[in-house]
Amino acid sequence: MHLHTIGRKPLTVCVTLPAYTVGKALGVEEGMKELQRQLRSPDPSSLPGIRTIHRLRTLADLHVRVDTGGTQLPHVRSRHAGDAWETGADVWFSVDDDNECTTQTLANMLEAVRGDAPRIVLAPYIIRGAPTNGGRLITVSVELPTIITTERTLENGARLRPCKRGGFGLIAINRPALALIRERCKGYVYLDHDDVERLALFYAEIRDKVWLSDDFAFFANVPPEVSIEALLTGNTVHDGATLDLAEVGS
Repeated sequence: MHLHTIGRKPLTVCVTLPAYTVGKALGVEEGMKELQRQLRSPDPSSLPGIRTIHRLRTLADLHVRVDTGGTQLPHVRSRHAGDAWETGADVWFSVDDDNECTTQTLANMLEAVRGDAPRIVLAPYIIRGAPTNGGRLITVSVELPTIITTERTLENGARLRPCKRGGFGLIAINRPALALIRERCKGYVYLDHDDVERLALFYAEIRDKVWLSDDFAFFANVPPEVSIEALLTGNTVHDGATLDLAEVGS
């Protein structure tokens, strides 16, 4: 029993991590062995994403999926979405290999998507190579509305604000939300390399002459009844750049 779930049903989480860079450096099979080694015994030299998964283990019952061979991210993420659905997990949590956050930030994300209401929660992070002005943050991974909307506050005071879309470096999607998204994308069936039919939830497309790449294509198919929120309490690290989430909403 996880301490934070005493008196409540513990969440089951399918956490997925694309790690093409490891597969490219070591080879697909050796890369997978190295990731499994890091998952068993994480240390300061492990990938940030692996350290994040290790922290998640203290918060929920995990199914872990890693991919070292996928060269096309829309394909990898679509496969991971299918894996998360097939496990029957309460939450699909996606983390990139160069993303990391604190245990409390992870706990807030999981708490924010707990329940039957369809929800997606993103933890913002600084985009790689983002410009700064006098050291102040300029570009992060989420798109917030220009008009300030009503925030939601968890019992511990953690703040969430509605957002339009964002990157998949640190994101939690509960099963009710994933069910609605799969229904919206039921026409995107494809035959995967393992001869299993899956849904291409990240299929890149053009809408109104705008090329929607993998993450943006996914959010274009999120039904309006699914709540999309950015967590504004905590800290994240992407590619070595640390972000205080309170800055995002300031």
